[in-house]
Amino acid sequence: MSLEVESDVLVIGSGGAGLRAAIEAEAQGASVVVASKAPAGMNNSTAVSGGGFRAPMGGLSRDEYIRDTLEVGKWINDRKLVEVMAGEAEERLLELRRFGVEVREREGGIYVEGRGGAQGMGLTIPLQEYARSRGVRFLDNVIVTRLIIDDGRVVGAVGYDAHGDRPIIFSSGAVVLATGGAGALYKRTDCPTRTTGDGYSLAFDAGAMLRDMEFVQFYPIALAEEGAPPYLIGGYLTEEGHIVNNIGEDIPEKHGVKARPLALKSRDLLSRAVMIEILEGRGVEGAVLLDAREAIRCLGERGWFSTGTYRFFVEALKADERPLKVAPVSHFCMGGVIIDTDGSTGIQGLYAAGEVVGGVHGSNRHGGNALTEAIVFGARAGAAAAAHERPFPRRDIKSLASSEIGRYETIRRGEGLDPNVVMNRLKEVMWEKAGIVRGETGLREALHEVERLKEMESGLRASSGRKMLEVLEVSMALRVAEMIIRSALERRESRGAHYRVDYPEESEEWLRMVVVGRGYEGSMSLITRPI
Repeated sequence: MSLEVESDVLVIGSGGAGLRAAIEAEAQGASVVVASKAPAGMNNSTAVSGGGFRAPMGGLSRDEYIRDTLEVGKWINDRKLVEVMAGEAEERLLELRRFGVEVREREGGIYVEGRGGAQGMGLTIPLQEYARSRGVRFLDNVIVTRLIIDDGRVVGAVGYDAHGDRPIIFSSGAVVLATGGAGALYKRTDCPTRTTGDGYSLAFDAGAMLRDMEFVQFYPIALAEEGAPPYLIGGYLTEEGHIVNNIGEDIPEKHGVKARPLALKSRDLLSRAVMIEILEGRGVEGAVLLDAREAIRCLGERGWFSTGTYRFFVEALKADERPLKVAPVSHFCMGGVIIDTDGSTGIQGLYAAGEVVGGVHGSNRHGGNALTEAIVFGARAGAAAAAHERPFPRRDIKSLASSEIGRYETIRRGEGLDPNVVMNRLKEVMWEKAGIVRGETGLREALHEVERLKEMESGLRASSGRKMLEVLEVSMALRVAEMIIRSALERRESRGAHYRVDYPEESEEWLRMVVVGRGYEGSMSLITRPI
């Protein structure tokens, strides 16, 4: 028996963008439901983030902020979105205090005080608590797999409740996609496990257009020590430490990576440099070395020894005695759904905000801009969704959802192929052939492997509600992987986070966006458009 849920606005995703959209939609008088795969405000990219926001404040001018964002993005950003973000960032970020977020101002932005062992939860926990206090309804452990379209308008969605082991049919006046990125499609990532790109697939299936899907940002320096989590290393340790290969060569110096701070402005170039060293045999067990011994000692002398981070590096890793093995991790997707400044997608009733959106960051993201984007455009999308006139469905919502529910029933019957077999293979393929260093041959091989994995879909079965979530994720993940690979094949140059060994130079001819859309009978169609 399926569960039916009705609201004026359905928000899919409960990270920073989704929570801010829900708060704004409710403030405009809408009834709001938030559906997410993880518990609200937990285990999403915002929650596990460093909690830092970049904005034109604290001595950073609006013009400098815009220039830096465009420069790091290699000039293919959607400038109107960047200008909106620059114009509203300070007000929107300081407004977070009204929702219970502890905000600390600093030069060029703000940061939030952490909660529950994660800095970003200092943002998500207060936001979800405030939203609940205002009557927003949260449904956790729910994967949405199809937007319901009637007469060209979004009138709801259909998904699966993993905890209750049942389908859910959502009837709504508007939908806000705030599902985050697809970093978990790669073998090495700092993204939460469920960050598999659902929103890109939902938007594509509904007929929305996506851009810049080839641009996947990798964070250049993350722990690669056996048994340790892929902890991101930036700031002082990266700046004052030495990143070297197995013969002691300084990697940033060797590859001409100069823009500082490295972890904020040079993520693309440093990731590329590190991976080239590894692929050409100058790595150490699939990694390079960060020698931060002197930097660690200096921090100890300054009193940093009292922090948990210092104790982890010294007591657990012995980083004051030896170099650490480090390597890049997938971190953020610059590409996504094409939107206007209010979050509208071109499909009536469908809005988007946060990492699921493309255009704000161009080919590479400046550190600190992800959370700023989420808050600014989350508020805009929530307001626009609340103002959207609720359509009157021409057909019963159950009949519109029937084919998808039939698919669920087939998958839920008995035993079959474990979805983790497919997902784990996909992660390996994306890391090895569609990751930091790319080329025609590898990308073609990746595409062929994705097609082979798609053929295995029909054999996937689920023995529980939790397994249903995993099976349904796989179907959407394969589609998103195809978007990334095909877009990477289309862009015949290197720019930002997209590096091709067969087209190693940046080209002015490619001051264009690669656009992905749904073609004939659901096929994937790619075109290029000028910026």
